[in-house]
Amino acid sequence: MRAAATALAAALLAGCAAYQGFQPATPDGYDGPTVNVADQTVQVSGSLVHVFEMTRVDGRRLLSTSIATLQANQGRGFGVAPVALSNELPPGPARVRLQAVTQYAAPILAMTNPTCRVEGDVAFAPEADHRYRVAGRITAAECMVWIEDATSGHAVTEKVSGKGTGS
Repeated sequence: MRAAATALAAALLAGCAAYQGFQPATPDGYDGPTVNVADQTVQVSGSLVHVFEMTRVDGRRLLSTSIATLQANQGRGFGVAPVALSNELPPGPARVRLQAVTQYAAPILAMTNPTCRVEGDVAFAPEADHRYRVAGRITAAECMVWIEDATSGHAVTEKVSGKGTGS
């Protein structure tokens, strides 16, 4: 019994040691130019926000808008105010994970109302001197997310799509 408990404790601690938390969008030691990629939120009601965000870059887990919003609104009851984040990326090819999600003020609201969560990895090659935003759409029919040029509004990545909020 003691050996099993020791093995379990070692496995749990190994899992904790492997957890790296959130990382910056730029690689360690990078000291060059960057381009801005802004997450986007849409306040649907006082208790519901649609979030379109970038959650990973080349495998690095980013602090995302949905997590920042959740942290900022803990203890506020049935009200939610979005906290939109942005990231600085080096110009050039990257693999990014995008997510579209409905975010309610309280878990009980998510259990009793329509929800959406779609995520996927796409190729993205930001260009110097450009600004980008994560855009998307959440409807009853479909949830979508992509990155677009902030000036022109043109999509610069593939669109990730999934089931909408309809039943």
